[in-house]
Amino acid sequence: MKRRQAIKITSIGAIGLSASISSSCSKNTYSFNHGVASGDPLEDRVILWTRVTPQQAGPVEAILEISEDENFSKIAYSKKLRTSSLSDYTIKYDFLAKQYCDSDKGFFYRFRAGSSISEIGKSKTFSKNTVSAKIGVFSCSNFPAGYFNAYQAAAEKNDLDLWLHLGDYLYEYPMGGYATDNAEKLGRTPSPMHEMITLSDYRQRHAQYKLDQGSIALHKHAPLIAVWDDHEFSNDAWKRGAENHSEDGSEGDFYARRSAAIKAYYEWMPIREQQNKRRIFREFKIGKLIHLIMLDTRQYGRDKQLQPKDYLSESGFNQAKFYNDLNSKNRELLGAEQLSWIENSVLKSNAAWTIFGQQVLMAKLKFPDISKMLKTEEIPNFLKPYLKFLGLGIPSNLDAWDGYPAARNSLYKLMKNAKKKFISLAGDTHNSWVSELENQSGKKVGIELGAPSVTSPGITDILNLDQNKFVDSIVKINKELQWMDPSNRGYLFLNCMENKIIASFNFIKELDNINSEISSSQSFVIYREGLELKEIKA
Repeated sequence: MKRRQAIKITSIGAIGLSASISSSCSKNTYSFNHGVASGDPLEDRVILWTRVTPQQAGPVEAILEISEDENFSKIAYSKKLRTSSLSDYTIKYDFLAKQYCDSDKGFFYRFRAGSSISEIGKSKTFSKNTVSAKIGVFSCSNFPAGYFNAYQAAAEKNDLDLWLHLGDYLYEYPMGGYATDNAEKLGRTPSPMHEMITLSDYRQRHAQYKLDQGSIALHKHAPLIAVWDDHEFSNDAWKRGAENHSEDGSEGDFYARRSAAIKAYYEWMPIREQQNKRRIFREFKIGKLIHLIMLDTRQYGRDKQLQPKDYLSESGFNQAKFYNDLNSKNRELLGAEQLSWIENSVLKSNAAWTIFGQQVLMAKLKFPDISKMLKTEEIPNFLKPYLKFLGLGIPSNLDAWDGYPAARNSLYKLMKNAKKKFISLAGDTHNSWVSELENQSGKKVGIELGAPSVTSPGITDILNLDQNKFVDSIVKINKELQWMDPSNRGYLFLNCMENKIIASFNFIKELDNINSEISSSQSFVIYREGLELKEIKA
């Protein structure tokens, strides 16, 4: 029997047993089908999370238990907690770990409801003495596109202290929409089957994603720090709308939809809520090693994305107007409030590394003319309107920082004034990237590592491109770009030390095989001195 099959069968058996025992003892029975999770670790505290599934509707009382050993031979702390349908039966507790546990060693936690006991989770905080950290970086986990084997592999192969999710933790599309071609075959059709619009829709989709065995494994393995991107709401979201939110009223009011998405996100994610729930940008200090700044480049301050087609007329592409609008100093990605917050944050930091965790690529990037790499009959219909723009030399992705050059220049200037270089972690594209970031003067300001998707298809999957030919072409025409991989799904692993960070891109062989593991990897070392980047040869 395969390992994951055994895990799955054992879990189901445990749930069934606890339910049968509970039924003989009380009027209601409970299960913890969605596992446990922790997140947003600070020096002294961390969020602990679970979801109770009651057999009958009504208020639920659960007990949180903390122990310094996995056998729970001694309970260091316990707390009665309540939940109900008002929070979709989720439980979140901000545990003051410093008072009860050794920060550097970590602790174990579990929940009880009736006679049912949850899985055991492991979590930790980070003391001022932290001198190293192992971090997993993930992005774009699409349930219908395949099993979350990257989560499973990271939980098994790396002794993670922490993991980051840079957005698109889930997708809003209906069955028959994006990346659902194999969903029925895999038993991973989206729930609900229609596009997420209402609070109930978003709750159902979150619940489904948390049932994946890889997700359960990684969530209980280490604390998570997450930010949303657009698909937690709707494709190509910005501060006042989204690309696939219709304006004809069929999907209701956009702000109501966004509020529903945010409520469900805070219910189902182990994230600490701020007074303004739209404000997800925040900072974390991992000792004096890392100052981690999580940004919102999606919906808090973002102006609407430019569309090249809007500059096309019978006389051709209005290049002058396009670049005038593109370079406008009034075009915002972060917004003035977030930019000011970043400035105050970095000026106060004395950490060895400054790391931005955010959604979209910061590097300047242009695509080669891929129309020359495709046979006419292979060009997807959705791409055909854009082919005419490929030879114009405009930025390849106006949804990324390339679509907001003034905002990028403002951030670079801020970091220069603070005398800090940085590492940018980005998701969104589904592909893997390594770039050396330069300011307008051609000076290096940082290194960018773009994480691959967990399951969402990459560009060579969608367009059936020759990988080597595409990579050679795109690296050749982009000065900042040092390496990329468009074909493999997986995750980024960071081994962080005071003087260097080893970054490894780990790739999963198969997404449609639940037992598939890491098949290959590509590693780089970033030295703190001069932010020097070197490829590690296999």
